[in-house]
Amino acid sequence: MGVSILKTLAFASTACTVIAACGAGGVRPGFDPFPEAQLDTVSVPANTAASLIGELLASEGVEIKYVRPDEGYVETRWFDVHTARTVSPARLETDSTVRLRFWINPATPTESEILGEAAKRRVMDPSLPERETEVPVPPDHSGEKLVKRILAMLKQRTGGQPTSHP
Repeated sequence: MGVSILKTLAFASTACTVIAACGAGGVRPGFDPFPEAQLDTVSVPANTAASLIGELLASEGVEIKYVRPDEGYVETRWFDVHTARTVSPARLETDSTVRLRFWINPATPTESEILGEAAKRRVMDPSLPERETEVPVPPDHSGEKLVKRILAMLKQRTGGQPTSHP
């Protein structure tokens, strides 16, 4: 019984940290993932899952903008999905240029829910908030396939089988 109480307290502490970080000037955005985002659950705490996602993206050669385990958030820089090279702002309107984002939230004391998205620019307009210039990539896009691959590798690395939900 004592172990159960400790697990519950650890879960509550992690959840409070993620929630507090979101509202305390962190980098995790105030907007939600696109409805098309990939959803999965892994058997590790949220901070561990965020760190592992950062490692997996780096192993794919993708430059990371943010890895914030305390906020449950990972974001890449804009990059060409075919070369994994970071691109300059002048090339952001191409179909192969994407940004990946992962929101990681505590599901239980020992599990995390992950939402991963691949976004591309629909328009270059500095007068708009950045999110309003983005759209999700199509389901068969290489950026979407990379999100699915990262989630599958994460699941494998944490001892589970891929169970992504569309």
